[in-house]
Amino acid sequence: MGANVTLSAKAKDGAEIIDSLRWFVDGKWLKTGKNEDVIWNTAGQTTGTHRIEAVAYYVSGQYDIVVSGLILLAPHPPKQYTYKIMQVYPHDPKAYTQGLVFNEGFLYESTGLEGESSLRKVNLQTGEPIQVVNLPAEMFGEGLALVDEKLIQLTWKNQVAFVYQKNDFKLLNRINYQMREGWGLTYDGTHLLMTDGTATLYFLDRDYLAEVRRLEVCDNKDTMQQLNELEYINGELWANVYYSDVILRIDPKTGIVLGRIDMSGLLKGKEKADANVLNGIACDEKTGKIYVTGKNWPKLFEIQIIGK
Repeated sequence: MGANVTLSAKAKDGAEIIDSLRWFVDGKWLKTGKNEDVIWNTAGQTTGTHRIEAVAYYVSGQYDIVVSGLILLAPHPPKQYTYKIMQVYPHDPKAYTQGLVFNEGFLYESTGLEGESSLRKVNLQTGEPIQVVNLPAEMFGEGLALVDEKLIQLTWKNQVAFVYQKNDFKLLNRINYQMREGWGLTYDGTHLLMTDGTATLYFLDRDYLAEVRRLEVCDNKDTMQQLNELEYINGELWANVYYSDVILRIDPKTGIVLGRIDMSGLLKGKEKADANVLNGIACDEKTGKIYVTGKNWPKLFEIQIIGK
């Protein structure tokens, strides 16, 4: 990403002579010329897979279309971070945490599993739910985002989002979306950002959850699969990586992984053995405090990020 990429096409042995070539990248015209190499300057592009299309016109007037994919990776390795525990709070070990939001002194939590999924308002100091609404038994709760005074909760494979009034959890709407699965969700002030367990970030309309655009998240080596719970923090997108003790810091404009936070060691011994994976990031916008927890974890942590 940021480098010049050489694109070339050649006719097969015995094929007609190519008169001219038209090149397209992601459906946009790049250059038309004779059968010579073309330079694509990737500066300003996003990471991930890009569609390269060559239309070859022969002297006979016939033409062929050749399509290929090219993955652009981040130009530099991510910065490495670890953490310092600032405060420890109790967390319900029965809560299969899928989404976490902090607002005006309270945690809002989406929990999963069929027959156990819920939306909760939680007392930070005690870990006790103050208010709970249960999802229908066939629904599997997932990511959660706060948009103005509304809470939006995804489901895993049901392709339904629930929209609640924040102050009393009154159900305002059910919205169907097209993504195969719902995983993480957050709000950047303009769009909802959603994951589906792949390396793809979906930018969605905040009212209808219609897809606006998408990009693939990459570091300097590969695409970042299994992106899960999300939080938008100071212009960056923070993402849990499923089945790992890693939180990624992502540039949501480019898809570049800016940093990698090693969160291992938060739980130890029997607590770790009885718990599930790390999942849950929340930020208090007023104080900048960051909270993390996991699925069926007995504790929630206020952390400070430090460089390695």
